[in-house]
Amino acid sequence: MIAADTELAQRIRSHDLTAVRTLVDRYGAAVVASAIPAVGRAAALDVAVGVFVVAVQRPIRPGDDFAPWLTEIVAECAGAVDEKLWEVAMAIAAIDPAAHAALREYHVTGTVEIDDELARYELRLQRRLSHVGEPKEVVAALADPDVWGSVDAGFVERVVDAVVGKAESADVDSEPRPPGPSRLARGLRPVLLGLAGAVGVLFVAIVGLSAASGSPERPDFTVELTPTGVLVDVEGGEITVTGRDAGTQIDINAVTLPRRAGGLFYEGRVVLTDGNEISAGTFAEGDGVTLWSGVALDDAVTFRIVVGDIANGSVDDVVLKADLPQL
Repeated sequence: MIAADTELAQRIRSHDLTAVRTLVDRYGAAVVASAIPAVGRAAALDVAVGVFVVAVQRPIRPGDDFAPWLTEIVAECAGAVDEKLWEVAMAIAAIDPAAHAALREYHVTGTVEIDDELARYELRLQRRLSHVGEPKEVVAALADPDVWGSVDAGFVERVVDAVVGKAESADVDSEPRPPGPSRLARGLRPVLLGLAGAVGVLFVAIVGLSAASGSPERPDFTVELTPTGVLVDVEGGEITVTGRDAGTQIDINAVTLPRRAGGLFYEGRVVLTDGNEISAGTFAEGDGVTLWSGVALDDAVTFRIVVGDIANGSVDDVVLKADLPQL
């Protein structure tokens, strides 16, 4: 789902109204639910409209992840975002529409009995929320009717009208001023600069190959893994990358990754210069993991760790990522 969402976020920059409608229909309710604690129910719809207008004006950059991009915009427009509430709302947004109404009644009113079919959707929802908090906290969050909010066709078209109106207003302005960095972005700037410095410190120069084996005597480089915010308690880590005759060896040290079980797993993915992604393997926890990729180091630009779900065959949010030095 995350790759499709990122593509939609890139398309809305060119005022692709089909992409705008799809994103609003998919995440409008989550945005409204997350705005309610900060601005109240009456103003939440207005804030949500503003979120999508800003999203059109602020393109997602190649290689960036959808969830943190949207989270930053919501935080800016609403003034604050309850992180756990946002994750619950986003998990609900991922529910199959066919099961949404029944699961809502099951959690909010208790008037629906769960059968085998609904149980499968419930299990997927609980897996997505396994990192959010204690089971009692998750149950309490899911019992809140606001977090299950929905948006109708009228709201979707209201957003489209606002986007079109903003575009027309910009066209008549002879000297449009580009949007400045958000408050959150300004606050993150020192952190990002610090991360850049850390990457520079961690980078290790390439060494000569061993004449006997053709393999390097030591790793090509070590680089820091940066958390995206998808999993609250994940603090980052590092990867050590070594080019060998058999392929590229990727050693992962990310001890704060919570262990996955019950059909959930992590997958390492190498992003190539042409934007395609290649799997480097799957694993259950982040301590002492070694993955292999057949991709040459010259062709790789980014390494990502994503969460996968066997039950629905999906690979979802990026939880850690690292930009790879161009050799």
